[in-house]
Amino acid sequence: MSEENKNNSLFKKIQNFIFTNYLQIIISLVILLIIFIGFQTYNYFKIQDIKKSSISFFDIIQDDQNDLSNLKNLIEDDNIFSILSKLKLIQQNNKNKNFSYSNELYKELLASSNLDDLYKTSIAANASYTMINASYEENTNKYLNDITIYINNISDEFDGYFSIKKELEYLLIVTEIDLNKSQYYNNSIVLDKYNEIFNSSLVSASIKERVKKIHEFQLYK
Repeated sequence: MSEENKNNSLFKKIQNFIFTNYLQIIISLVILLIIFIGFQTYNYFKIQDIKKSSISFFDIIQDDQNDLSNLKNLIEDDNIFSILSKLKLIQQNNKNKNFSYSNELYKELLASSNLDDLYKTSIAANASYTMINASYEENTNKYLNDITIYINNISDEFDGYFSIKKELEYLLIVTEIDLNKSQYYNNSIVLDKYNEIFNSSLVSASIKERVKKIHEFQLYK
C-alpha cells in the first residue's frame, strides 16, 4: 500500500470516528468549555475579592492605628489580607495585653493551609515567646498546653530555628516551675534540658549565653 493510500485510509478512519461519535465529542467540548468559563469566572471574582480586601485593609490601618477593630471583618476572608489582618490584630492585642485574643488568632493562623512552613515556623516561635511572657504577666498556666503546641510547630527543617526551639523548650519548663512555685535546682527535667542545650554544637552561642544566665538566676534566686 502506497504512502498516499495509507494517509487516505487514516483520514477515512478519523472521519468515520468523528461521524460515529460526533454527539459525544460535542458534549465533551461543551463540558470543557463550561469548565474553562467557570474557572475564569472563579479567578475573576477571586481577584476582585482580593482587591476589595486590599483596599479595606490599607484604609483601616491608615485611618487609625489605635482602632483596628474593623480588621475583624477581614479575618474570615480566604486570602493574604486575612493573614495580615490577624497579624496586625495580634500586634495590637499584645500591646494592650489582651493575650487571650492573641492566642486564639495564633491558633487560627497555624491551622491555616495557606501558609508556607517557614512562615508557620516564624509565627509559632513568636507565639511561643509571647504566650510565655503572657503566662508571667497574668500569673497563669492556662497557656502552657498551647505553648507546647506552638513549639512543636517550629519545623526542624530550618537550621536557624533549631536554637530558638531549644531555648523555648527550656523556657517553657522554667515557666511551669515558676508558676507552680516548684524548686528549680532539683528538677531533673529542666536540668537535663539545660545540659542538652549547653552540650549541643548546634545551639548558637547567644542562645547558650541567655540560657546560662537564666539557669544561674534560677539556681541562686
